[in-house]
Amino acid sequence: MLEGSTATVGTQTIPLQAAIDPLVFVGVAFGVFLFAAIAAPIVLLSVRETREPTADERDRITTVAEAADYEPRAVHVVETVGDRSVEVSLRGPPGRRSLIVTDYVLSELEDETAAALLAAEAGRSTLLYMEYRALAAATVIAIATGMFGGLIPFSEGLFVLAVAALGLFWGGRRLQFSADSLAAAQVGPASLASAFETVAALRGIEPEGSTWRTWFEVQPPLGQRVERLRDRS
Repeated sequence: MLEGSTATVGTQTIPLQAAIDPLVFVGVAFGVFLFAAIAAPIVLLSVRETREPTADERDRITTVAEAADYEPRAVHVVETVGDRSVEVSLRGPPGRRSLIVTDYVLSELEDETAAALLAAEAGRSTLLYMEYRALAAATVIAIATGMFGGLIPFSEGLFVLAVAALGLFWGGRRLQFSADSLAAAQVGPASLASAFETVAALRGIEPEGSTWRTWFEVQPPLGQRVERLRDRS
């Protein structure tokens, strides 16, 4: 029986039944956003235009996968749109990741560079980095929903939101550094750093280092990742 029961929200005591609705609303918002964030890459994989690798490409993939010590469940090749199209990514549920790779990677990049890029993705996959990012984003959305739904007083909610976001972003950056360490242990920190720099050069960008903005990002800047790898090597 809920009749006559109360709950404390912030500094106010309100009927328990009135407190349940915001809790359900926050829970639904958290669950929906988390599901969407995790499912989106899987859905994108199913609708993306790809092809099976050729015999030569499959041999190349085998060589690269052995060097990276990672065997994907399946391989999908994306036809390059223009020159210097570089993509090496793993998509799908944990334990059943599929490799998405552009034909440019297989035809133009050296084995060492391609293997380092795959090892980097494998490290992120092993540590469930993308799932962590989805969880972090869903948590922030849930806190914000609780604020606007009246579950958390707005002034207190802003503080909770800031602390949670900074903590979750910090955790995401630590997780990315750990994934880089796993990849570096497989292919070497110098090779991994060089691979990151090669991709940046092909894309015409300059890897940025850490700044005050880094505190508000879940993904550490590429320049900081390269610098840490260079220090290790």
